[in-house]
Amino acid sequence: MAAACTGTLGGAGDEQPRGGAERPGAGGEQPGADAQCAPRLASRVVLLADLQFTNSVRALLGDAAVRADQAPDERTKPFMKKGFSVGTSLVRTRLDAAAHAAESLEGRFEEVTGCATSGDDACARDFLGRFAARAFRRPLGADELEDLWAVFEVGKEESYERGVKLAVEAVLASPSFSYRTELGEARRDGVVKLSPHEIASELAFFLTDSPPDDELMAAADSGALRDPEEVERQTERLLALPETRHSLSTTLLAAWGLSNLFGTVKDPGMFPEYGPALQASMFHETELFLDTVLWDRGADVSELLTSRETLVNEPLARVYGVEHEGAPEEYAPVTLPADQRAGLLTQASVLATLSRTDNTSVVARGLFVRGALLCLPKLPSPPEALADAVADLLEADMSERERAEARAKNVTCGGCHEGIDAFGLMLERYDALGRYRETLDGEPIDARVEVKGIPGLSGSYASALGFADAVARTKDFAACVTRNLVTYGTDDDLLRPVDCQVARVVEALPDGARTLPAIVKAIATSSALTDRIEEE
Repeated sequence: MAAACTGTLGGAGDEQPRGGAERPGAGGEQPGADAQCAPRLASRVVLLADLQFTNSVRALLGDAAVRADQAPDERTKPFMKKGFSVGTSLVRTRLDAAAHAAESLEGRFEEVTGCATSGDDACARDFLGRFAARAFRRPLGADELEDLWAVFEVGKEESYERGVKLAVEAVLASPSFSYRTELGEARRDGVVKLSPHEIASELAFFLTDSPPDDELMAAADSGALRDPEEVERQTERLLALPETRHSLSTTLLAAWGLSNLFGTVKDPGMFPEYGPALQASMFHETELFLDTVLWDRGADVSELLTSRETLVNEPLARVYGVEHEGAPEEYAPVTLPADQRAGLLTQASVLATLSRTDNTSVVARGLFVRGALLCLPKLPSPPEALADAVADLLEADMSERERAEARAKNVTCGGCHEGIDAFGLMLERYDALGRYRETLDGEPIDARVEVKGIPGLSGSYASALGFADAVARTKDFAACVTRNLVTYGTDDDLLRPVDCQVARVVEALPDGARTLPAIVKAIATSSALTDRIEEE
């Protein structure tokens, strides 16, 4: 049973940062400042996410090596994507993917391998050595090559081409392909420095969800990635690529949970226009919005909360109640009404995702604001004993504010919901589709709230617009964006904005220049990505 929330909710100011100062390093030595600010885990392996696995296969063997019906949709990639262990279904899926990729060499064998099908062992050995090194994202050991050659010899009994295919399949089915390592090189001060090839892999999958490209691998092979300046140079080079920018934007969308939009259902009697086409339009609007603000304009990330400039097609224009120019499916620039909209928080993709089938959801929207946008501490779920009471409250004939007031009066629920419901209530002027409204059932909607317990943000707000503007004036949103990116890069879901891995990055950014490229470069060159601490 989940713990109940019975006390007064604390804000960000109640958090204590996770530090390493009290924890001795190897041999009883005290780790230095860098060690104190590195992720805890060392000597581990990290499972590639499905998208990363698929992109790796594609990078090695081309589009033909990936079955279109099994390729993951990048729009719905999970935020917490990695881990250590796998289930039997995932193992089976990846073994099948490896077999399909190997068989895709049929009809293009010479094109991919550079070897004639008539059979040349020296050519096959050279190709397999280079192929495995690229697949494993590190130099290949002599014993590994001999093992791979033994697989080739088994397949060669059927045919030369079969031998190469079987060896390719073995490489793609290997743990060294599906996992990346963080074993590192231990120092006397307790810091484990990732090797150049490990840095290349972590940087590439963090930025692009794909394996290192040739230039990044060359920097790893030469040892240049031991130098933070080279890491910064490679990061700047990758950030100039459209695919990197798109990948990072998709990471933010995943952090905000907006991929859940595609699984939402609305009551067709109340919202007949809602379906896959409108969902795709909503999601794409937010993609374009991020592209415009973060990349085209290079604006401070806080403008994601305040900008009223967006791009909509005709169906979305009807949701927003604005004019649309151009072909119905063409996304045209518009300026949304100043008294109705302000940035991401009032976009249809967010509001529709965070609603029920027939109504808004104060709780879902409130959790989004405190979690996805502010990275405030997670709250426990309601105890199982209250499940029936929660269901009855949702079905009761009352307004969302009345439901919130009922929760506030409950001794078990009130403490937690004090830090949730205000965020959701300020968004009550947007229906389950994200359309703006000022009345409900003939009564005016009161979106006024009192936010408590959050340093720098506590106070009264007339609506979500004032709150979004207040957040944009602080470092809180930039810190949350930074936290989400560091979490994605390191798989450390316990990170908070107050932890040094995040705080140092944010503190180093000048006011008004907290742009996404600046944040990413600061993360890439920080100890959070390159250092680990030995486990005791």
